[in-house]
Amino acid sequence: MVATVLASSFLRQRRSSSSSLSPPSSSPTFPTAVPPVKREVHFVSIPISYQLPPSLHKSKMAKYLPPELIINILSMLPSKSLLRFRSVCKSWHSLISSPEFSPTHFHNFNKFNSRNLVRCCLWTEKREVYTVHHDDQHLTLDAPIDFPFNLLRDEYGTIFFTLIACCKGVVCLYNERSPKNEILLWNPSIRRKVTLTPPSYRPELTLVFGFGYCENSNDYKVVRLAYDRSNLIDRPEVEIYTVKTAVWKPIGFPQDSPCYHILSDCSQVFFNGSIHWLATDLGVSHCSILTMDMSTNLFGEIQLPEYLVNYSSMGVTLTVVGDSLGVIYSNRCTVVGSSTYKIWVMKEYKKPTSWTLIYDVHYPDTDLGRPLKLRHNEDLVTESRRCNLSIYNREAGCYTVDGCCSKGVKLWSISIDKYEECLTLLDVESAGNNEE
Repeated sequence: MVATVLASSFLRQRRSSSSSLSPPSSSPTFPTAVPPVKREVHFVSIPISYQLPPSLHKSKMAKYLPPELIINILSMLPSKSLLRFRSVCKSWHSLISSPEFSPTHFHNFNKFNSRNLVRCCLWTEKREVYTVHHDDQHLTLDAPIDFPFNLLRDEYGTIFFTLIACCKGVVCLYNERSPKNEILLWNPSIRRKVTLTPPSYRPELTLVFGFGYCENSNDYKVVRLAYDRSNLIDRPEVEIYTVKTAVWKPIGFPQDSPCYHILSDCSQVFFNGSIHWLATDLGVSHCSILTMDMSTNLFGEIQLPEYLVNYSSMGVTLTVVGDSLGVIYSNRCTVVGSSTYKIWVMKEYKKPTSWTLIYDVHYPDTDLGRPLKLRHNEDLVTESRRCNLSIYNREAGCYTVDGCCSKGVKLWSISIDKYEECLTLLDVESAGNNEE
């Protein structure tokens, strides 16, 4: 609130007078009708290597506030507001557009604005709906988001996008039936997108994708693995795309690793700098977690909890619970109406012995639906059999999340992920259709 008042006040002062703004003879006064902030706010400290734009020191606002404080104030504003404030003055435009400001804004704003992004595919209305929900007890609706992309259609009906992943404010989508198998990187908070055209591939190949972020290079990466359907023991062909270079680069899959196959409809999770997929070793018929480090582009393996090693990947979902990698197992009998849910978290990353069972519930007379995530208060979020987004609390019972479409939604059409605002793709220099 304070940040918005200060920025808006400066913008109004700049537009209200054509004369130059002279410094006041006494200490400056700012709007006083600002409600007191009751929570303690901790900003990201500006690193020594952070080069403040020279024009920021000479700006008119700098006569009232030190540049470091201006940065912290602006970094608490929503992304949409920052788009407008780039037109306040050249120094602010330079600051907000700088690559150094983006991670500071990402941390400061999202730290106190925890929200969720919900996606629903409406089959009867032939459209996709995205809504933002607060991370409170009932996932209260914050606002809908306009989905700007047109859906393709064929003789079988509407072709919905495949949601690869949401990572640090960017949504990665794929449409396998588009003319060029295009991949879309979409930043809904600032309404920017980039269309990627991956290299062509042989029709007999099955494609699996991953999406993550490299902290070292401050860059997003898209990974494509291509499996040969006619040779199940062959290693996949792997290619990786980095946003900054806009280049697809082939990388090798380790020959000494088991021949893991990732099912195209299995979940992926970006956690601790790596992409995680559920994979099956066809040689010994057991499941594991295949990882790829975004900094080194190296593959690795994490063993599942011993209880799940010999299970198929059906009924198993990767997730993040708090600050830990998690696995959800569900056993549902839709005929009888019973369901069982078990959830493990890895207390120490990449140490299989640290898998800990934290949630073990059996409902003999109720099918809670397809599990989506376990919240920090141990509420289970599911897609119910009636295609509602539901929350199950052990004490309060079940309730449906308001603001999510249920009419015309089919099973396996709802997803929920962490929603974060960022300035990524703000000024991407590519084709002219990057800005919606």
